[in-house]
Amino acid sequence: MHILFHGSVPKHADTPIDNEDAYRVDAERGRIVVSDGASESFDAKSWSRLLVDRFLDTGFTHEGVVECVSAFADLHDPELLSWSRAAAFERGSFATLLIAQERDGDRLDILSIGDSFAALTDGQVLLGQWPYDTAEQFFEKPVLLATKAELNADLLQDRSELVVTASWKRGDLQGPVFLLCMTDALGAWLLTRMNSGDASALERLLEIRDAATLEELVERERDIGAMRRDDSTLVIAMI
Repeated sequence: MHILFHGSVPKHADTPIDNEDAYRVDAERGRIVVSDGASESFDAKSWSRLLVDRFLDTGFTHEGVVECVSAFADLHDPELLSWSRAAAFERGSFATLLIAQERDGDRLDILSIGDSFAALTDGQVLLGQWPYDTAEQFFEKPVLLATKAELNADLLQDRSELVVTASWKRGDLQGPVFLLCMTDALGAWLLTRMNSGDASALERLLEIRDAATLEELVERERDIGAMRRDDSTLVIAMI
């Protein structure tokens, strides 16, 4: 795996520290992990970062989630928080998780919880996309990983339908294949364009090689109402 670009644009340019997206890449091991913290929840930024740090090194497991839940609890003492923040802490924090793993140079495994999005392309058409097929699906409320163990029960069941897993094999396909991993605002924008028969959005994403270009695209599309204002993260890899 060769990483061509990785970067993130915060929802508000004047407060980049509040960006609740997190991602990690390990090109040598062929692994990309992305998480999008839910803005309405308590300290979602820390939760998303704990998830990507933990699952960069290991597969997704029940034990790994339990460790992240424990680590998040250790970050905060409710008795030292204001009553409103303590109540928010008790309600829990939430985030997506997307893991892409290249294997043996010709296979890609995907795990997705929530609405962070992965697309595989030859540069012209989408060869695979996870977890959604249409832009409308981004408007459905996703099930997310929570900092409260009891809220993860359905996700952590064996073969849970809430955890999307898929494998893609290159087969006889010739030429380079590109993997794009992104959070939901970018994913919804891309699928909206692709579903309407407009492939220019895919071309524009594949051309990005620096943070300024990503920021320019995101801000322009936000300004014309084509992209939701949210933290927007993109990782591009060549398989």
